[in-house]
Amino acid sequence: MRGTIRATVKYGAMPQKEKRFVKGTPQRVIKAWKTATLAKMMKRSPQPERAGASGSLTRDAERYYPLVKHLADWVSRRGEIRAWLAVLGERPRHMLQKADLLRVRGVWLEAGVAPKTINNRVSALRNLYKVLDGDEADTPCDRLKSLPTVKVPPQTISADQLNAVLRALAQRALRNGKGRPSPQAMKDRARLMVLASTGKRPIELERAQPGDVDLVRRVWVPRDAKGGFSPGTFLNDEMVIAWQAFIAADAWGAIPDHFPRRLRAAGWPADVRPYNVRHTLWIRASERGADLSDIQAAAGHKRIQTTRRHYVPVLNSRLQRLGESLDHHFGWQGCLAGDDSLGKTH
Repeated sequence: MRGTIRATVKYGAMPQKEKRFVKGTPQRVIKAWKTATLAKMMKRSPQPERAGASGSLTRDAERYYPLVKHLADWVSRRGEIRAWLAVLGERPRHMLQKADLLRVRGVWLEAGVAPKTINNRVSALRNLYKVLDGDEADTPCDRLKSLPTVKVPPQTISADQLNAVLRALAQRALRNGKGRPSPQAMKDRARLMVLASTGKRPIELERAQPGDVDLVRRVWVPRDAKGGFSPGTFLNDEMVIAWQAFIAADAWGAIPDHFPRRLRAAGWPADVRPYNVRHTLWIRASERGADLSDIQAAAGHKRIQTTRRHYVPVLNSRLQRLGESLDHHFGWQGCLAGDDSLGKTH
């Protein structure tokens, strides 16, 4: 067939899968099809030498990694799985019990591993079972309560603070003694503008490609990052300005490690993570009355509980309305206890 590209996927003794794509189809589209097709074939018919009762956790982990490699955080997941392999890797996976996980978790706690890190390891192990055995499969992680962690109120940064940092970055960009903008400083500024205006994860910005952003149609379709789903982001005027600056600075690719340090040198608050521009945007959306499910979709959360826990503040929420409904119950008028105005009502 003329004008087409043939893509094939082979797996063990199963018949190979084949699909033809129109010539010129981006490689990322073809690769995504191959990854998804291979995942379906591996679930349907695991390799005999890697399946069944004899499959160790280590061996099954090798099956798991290719199935999540399309996710931006797959390296982190691999690290979390490797923590389990160090202690349970040779055990048959189907024989692992909740008691085994509790024992290992206790060892980690005694060694000083942070509860949040342990919770992430349990979550990664649960995902391994679900990916290999299906979403409805039972896992030893089921009914394993998460360890309590310190709850930190979400931090935000004001528009004035953010704009001051952007101005400082623009000024730093011109301090190279030659009167020309410094490419690195302009890239930092453009990245911050896109992150602040869209509320996306830094890792989603890192994975963005020029073809993902359409400034004419005002759409950016972020690539899968943590397994959530994003239907795409409509770009308002400020987002378009941010992306124009991003494209002009050619800021595509990995965000360098020095990014937070350079922001703080430009006046970013020392006690606020740059990641919190994401918190700021979605909290502002919640305060302005945006629907919770819309915020969930825009933020790319798999579970609405995550959105409710992190991005719905007390302000302009049901908690605020509850508090307001109980206001003036005692007839107090902004006074100190013992003041004569206690109990005066109109």
